[in-house]
Amino acid sequence: MLFFTAAGFLIMVLYSYCLYLLLGQLLEFRPSRWARFLALFILIGIANAIIYPRELTGCLICLAGFLLMILACCTGDLAVRFSAVLIFYPIMVSINYLTEDLGFTIWLHLFQENMTPLSENLLSMSMVALRIPFWYLLYRFTAEWLRQIPQNFTRRMWVILDIVCLSSFTGILTTIYHGDMFTSYQTYPACIACIITSLGICRLGALLSKNLRAQMEIQALKYQQVYYEELENNQEQIRKLRHDMKNHLNVLSLLLKEQKDEDAREYLKSLSGEFSANLRLFCKNPTLNAVLNAKYLLACQRQINCQIQTDIEQLGGLDPVVLCSLFANTLDNSIEACEQIPYSSQRRIQLKARCVNGFLSCEIRNSKCNEIVQKNGKFLTGKPDAVSHGYGLQNVQDMVRRCKGTVKISYTDQEFIVTVLLPV
Repeated sequence: MLFFTAAGFLIMVLYSYCLYLLLGQLLEFRPSRWARFLALFILIGIANAIIYPRELTGCLICLAGFLLMILACCTGDLAVRFSAVLIFYPIMVSINYLTEDLGFTIWLHLFQENMTPLSENLLSMSMVALRIPFWYLLYRFTAEWLRQIPQNFTRRMWVILDIVCLSSFTGILTTIYHGDMFTSYQTYPACIACIITSLGICRLGALLSKNLRAQMEIQALKYQQVYYEELENNQEQIRKLRHDMKNHLNVLSLLLKEQKDEDAREYLKSLSGEFSANLRLFCKNPTLNAVLNAKYLLACQRQINCQIQTDIEQLGGLDPVVLCSLFANTLDNSIEACEQIPYSSQRRIQLKARCVNGFLSCEIRNSKCNEIVQKNGKFLTGKPDAVSHGYGLQNVQDMVRRCKGTVKISYTDQEFIVTVLLPV
């Protein structure tokens, strides 16, 4: 009996550790060794929960323990941690029910309840041991999917994922509760369907996250394209200037010779305005510089006084694509707010950003005339089509949260301010 006890405990530790590694792909455990050890210790107990037909008390208690463990031992957004519970716990319930009940069904129907104690222990241990390859294969096949999901998911996406997982979990609990001990095998298809649903959600989430990432990259490339087109226009102007330089110098020389200094100054001023470059170097990162130039030119076209001051030498570990999307969203919101001001002289945007002491700090100020509307802690758009607009600030908050940064939003009667702090 001591052998079976030791072997059973070793099996529990192995598949619980596989589950621990799997959770680590979606969540971030606290750096403390004690927190990690506590998480693994609790998982050993929860992952060994025995699920019986018509009895859900133990299942719900383990669910509460699993949720508390993730809240206590993991860091990050609450939405992600709650989603991890709804993704993994239905799988845990399904595989535990299948392996436990499959052994009982073999004992009941195949051996007609006629087995020696040694055979019963071997059968039970063999069924539980099936969880090791299951969780290991699950880790091998889904680890990459799980790492991709949090990178670009917004809270609205997490809510949709939670609804699907919760529906599947409710279905399997209902099926188990209404099952019968002697016909419990009829619940097996529901358990398998629950596992497939959770795996499908992981795969779909990874694909959706990759698609969102691709959209941000495409948008960044569009900004670069506009930037290089404008750069080509400036180069064309320079080529024309070189071609006409001799004529311009002759005109200036003639004006000065005739002592028409004022006319010469006016002529030189007109040349400066004609051949002035529209593009500016805001930072050394080409993609981010293209985004800032595109928004700066857009603001100028809308008759907005736009000032951009940056001191960004190195982005460190920050994703340039995410950072471009962050600046684009905040500046789009600022331009949208300024457009509603009737007098162009009152339209102004000021962006300050710099990297210092391992952090990127960014402050965007814009003038405004519209009243700020908040609902459930969210800022609503000033546009009439609220379905299509008004998600800019929410997207900014989601991106900052994924980068483990902070965002502060404040406003007065005349000004709206967004302050972002990101670890580099």
